Amino acid sequence: MKTTQILTLTVGLALASGFTGLGHAAEAASPETSPAITIHVYNYAGVSTKTMTEAEEVATEIFRKAGVHTQWADRGLTAANDQSNSADHSGFTLADIQLSIFSRVMSDRDGAPNDAMGLAPGSGPDRKIVYIFYNNVEARFWRLQGAQGSARLCRPVSMAKILGHAMAHEIGHLLLNNQVHSAHGIMRGEWGFADFRDMTEGMFLFTPQQTEFLRADVRRRAWDSGLL
Repeated sequence: MKTTQILTLTVGLALASGFTGLGHAAEAASPETSPAITIHVYNYAGVSTKTMTEAEEVATEIFRKAGVHTQWADRGLTAANDQSNSADHSGFTLADIQLSIFSRVMSDRDGAPNDAMGLAPGSGPDRKIVYIFYNNVEARFWRLQGAQGSARLCRPVSMAKILGHAMAHEIGHLLLNNQVHSAHGIMRGEWGFADFRDMTEGMFLFTPQQTEFLRADVRRRAWDSGLL
């Protein structure tokens, strides 16, 4: 991705904290009927295995509550890997999503916005790539440390929980086929202290209306990929 191109893309998730909102839980479909996606993770930032595993569990639960089953494939990296050639696109279907976690160097090189934790580039219904800017996830985590234990944020929010919600948010842009942020829930563009409180309680989720769109798009992707 060129630096000049990123200005045309919608920022996935700002770090501002001036707004509050409520998460909305949704009924989860049974495992037998839940549509499924596979998320291929490219951990360029070198996030620890423990944090990465916990973050994937957080995102898995968010999608489970939306009635979508997720499978995670942590892809090995080599010196030849970079964000443009990391995936074997010839073997990917519409039910496969590539999630690249960028290091600070990669984020700076590609002109990532300073206040964005992620990006879902492009437009259209068949996108398969999202980016997470891990240095900005870390920045949000450390900013929250000062508020933890106060009336604004009485329970701690882990790095993994923030990362897992950021991943679910960006994947949500793809499956909802919508770059516009919502007024409530995990697809809000700016997360405030009330949102992080909802995170700690497992209540920062997709809205009921969004879950319908999510399940429909995952089924469409599976059908078009010959998986149904």
